[in-house]
Amino acid sequence: MNLICINYCKHLKQIFKKVKILLILVFLTFSTFNISAQNTSLINTCSDFVVGSATAWPYVLVATTIDSGTSSHAAQTYSINITSLPAGGANVRVYKTVANGNDFFGNPVALTLGYNSITVSAVSFDRAVKFQFSSGDVEFNALSLNGESSDCVIVLPPSSTSLIANCNDFISGPNQNWPHILVATTIDSGLVSQGSQTFEMNVTSLPPAGANYRVYKTVANGNDFFGNPIPLTLGPNTITVSAVTFDRAVKFQFSSGNVEFDALSLNGVDSDCIDNTTSINILSHINESLNIFPNPSNGDIFIESADPIETLVIKELSGRVVFKMVPQESNLRIQTTQLKNSVYFLSCLVKKEWISRKIIINKR
Repeated sequence: MNLICINYCKHLKQIFKKVKILLILVFLTFSTFNISAQNTSLINTCSDFVVGSATAWPYVLVATTIDSGTSSHAAQTYSINITSLPAGGANVRVYKTVANGNDFFGNPVALTLGYNSITVSAVSFDRAVKFQFSSGDVEFNALSLNGESSDCVIVLPPSSTSLIANCNDFISGPNQNWPHILVATTIDSGLVSQGSQTFEMNVTSLPPAGANYRVYKTVANGNDFFGNPIPLTLGPNTITVSAVTFDRAVKFQFSSGNVEFDALSLNGVDSDCIDNTTSINILSHINESLNIFPNPSNGDIFIESADPIETLVIKELSGRVVFKMVPQESNLRIQTTQLKNSVYFLSCLVKKEWISRKIIINKR
């Protein structure tokens, strides 16, 4: 994106990308699950678990029962990837029936952060197998029973925002009043620097005191020119510095790094700081099939989709999740009593694609 980045910088960027890909591949090699740190669930909120008969083992994952007949003979396996444990820890144990029909309870096994798994070996008779848990305050981001993944783990949309302070497209500014700089061109760029220079940014969150930007450029005689400060606003912000007939420098200076955005481009080149633009790159035919109304709303919100909505998430502009559900339905009514008057991002997972819309709650 930086027009003055020399080949060495580009080479380093390519190396960093390759290293990132390599680390991801290594992670997948040693993991059974597709894990994302933000995708979590608790045992006590997961419907895959039934109520246990003993107070010491209140949550039970049923692998098979005697009524299942021949299928109950097979090996029974549960796997879980734990991201958080209660202060006193938690245990799991195996319950099963044996050949003569009697009950068997295995020894308690301490759950640990990370990957946990137990397999109960195959037998030649009908039997029951259950995995019993001592606490519901166990948080996990992956769960499977006999190879089938749980629906309890809600897959949230990838982050679609970035901060100026965290984006390497910006360099350090000349002083504390303008600490972040977006370099459009420099005199060394020659004829390229003579063209018009444009930056575009879609701002999703601003610091409490707001933030400004201004243009710096060199003029025909080589002197510096500083434009007047312009307040950044929520939504699209853009400015174009007109073309000239001489080599010059153009930079966009920002007064704060605590500006959050979900789209940024410089001279038509999109920033690599944005991980995922959830609403722009979605397949158009899926996007068009989702209808959200009324918007703005002073009450409930209704959603109509041509295909079942697998997951629905509502996020504040800061990115904090305030509502989520797994409806598996095409027509929804969302009560907004728990939402304050504000702007939100509503994201729906439809046919494995995320569709995001900006919604406004304005209760009278």
